[in-house]
Amino acid sequence: MSKVLDHDTVWFQELAPRDYYNENDLERTVKLYLETIFPDYRVFSFKQKLLNNITGKSSAADLGMIKNDYSEWYVIEVELGKHTKEEVIKQIHTFRNFTPNKDNSDYICKERNDLNKSKVESLITSSILPKLMVIVNEEKEKWKSDLAKLSCEMCVFQIYNDFDNRKLYRLSGEFPTIYTDFCHCKFEKSLPFAIKLLSKDFLNKHGIKNGDTLEIFFEGRSYKWERQDDGSIPYLICNSTTSPLDPISARYRLNYYSKSRTIQNRNLFSRLFSKIKTINQNTFVFIKD
Repeated sequence: MSKVLDHDTVWFQELAPRDYYNENDLERTVKLYLETIFPDYRVFSFKQKLLNNITGKSSAADLGMIKNDYSEWYVIEVELGKHTKEEVIKQIHTFRNFTPNKDNSDYICKERNDLNKSKVESLITSSILPKLMVIVNEEKEKWKSDLAKLSCEMCVFQIYNDFDNRKLYRLSGEFPTIYTDFCHCKFEKSLPFAIKLLSKDFLNKHGIKNGDTLEIFFEGRSYKWERQDDGSIPYLICNSTTSPLDPISARYRLNYYSKSRTIQNRNLFSRLFSKIKTINQNTFVFIKD
């Protein structure tokens, strides 16, 4: 079993995936945290029997989720890694070959009465088929190719705890893009006015497209940067006569503050003798990593 060491030098140990908890425990935990992990989706239990149009047999999934803009939805099967591949593939084959209908949208709206009923029905009964995902509690390399043939994503969800029973969750594999409020960047020393973003989706999430100009603060000063993509790799080019970035440091982090935030220096001497900084909302800031 794997272990994780956090920044406070606290060890987290993985709970034995085959012995410590059962599938209901895993499903409850996944459901509890899924909207935190995927904030662009709303999650619901989806225990309705789904009819396989090919075999004529029915199977029920575990969970589902609908994107907040009602543009797509997921059917999700939560599995323990100790289950056989054949069991899992049989379930997913049914979910790939059922025909979504109004009964499904009615069921979903009963599970989540905060959803727009007409928009849910329009999505479920449209030609947009649900995306499929298996969430499993350990790496299952042998499942991947067979799931891929059914256009099903496989997400690995692992549970850890520490000495005081605080929980930590690790996510890997395939799943919807998780947008964060920061992005790791690399200073291109061969291009002193350029920085490469190591996430392709970060600027897209905040509405910054190729060719757009944005204001970014660095060490208290404001600079104009232009997004210029090289193929699929996004770069930011500084529109300044001198490069504001420190050439000694190759790694930076681009933070996005969606709300006003007060930043206090962690160093005691600096806290005593420097002013507390207030970052305004909707602001981009470069930080040395």
